[in-house]
Amino acid sequence: MMTTPAPIRPAKPRPSGFTLIELMIVTAVLALVAVAVSSILMTSGRVESRTVRRSRSQGDARQTLFLLTTEIRQAGADPSIPPIGVVGLVDAESLKIHIRADLNGNGIIETAEPSEDVIFAWDSVGKVLTRDPGTGAAVLDSNVTAFSLTYFDNTGTQIDPTPLSVTDAARVCSIGLTMTAVDKDSQPITLTSRIALRNILQ
Repeated sequence: MMTTPAPIRPAKPRPSGFTLIELMIVTAVLALVAVAVSSILMTSGRVESRTVRRSRSQGDARQTLFLLTTEIRQAGADPSIPPIGVVGLVDAESLKIHIRADLNGNGIIETAEPSEDVIFAWDSVGKVLTRDPGTGAAVLDSNVTAFSLTYFDNTGTQIDPTPLSVTDAARVCSIGLTMTAVDKDSQPITLTSRIALRNILQ
């Protein structure tokens, strides 16, 4: 006797789309990813900003040191014939130095740029280093947290105390300069230089 096969029931179609639970899981995962990416981007931005500020602070400090070294080294230049008798080191203090030079050899100490009569001074309260070419002090660097000048004779012996007397200032052959610059959130950078006065004869 033959049996008839049972009729095949069509499979129920699966509902399209996501269930509420699936949507909640996907939303939570996406939220975690967004938070992680945002955190990475913010941290990266802060690091980059600090790096830029530190680089700028270091660049400003090195440029300032270069200017100081260049101008102080020329103190006492007197190429006029006959010489006019330039006093290269007018005022020598630990936080301030006043220098003169007849750079163009015209027999006159000019106060128009490039000035031949310059005062460099550090304000320990405002933490700024200024340059006064005879027309008023202008800020060279506003991030200088420490600054000092020391003076040495032709044997390398330090001359004290400061401010130097006229007699002691005339004995100076080299000047030691130390400055520390720092931005608000960067590590300090300390630069030093020993500046030989090329125009001082001993």
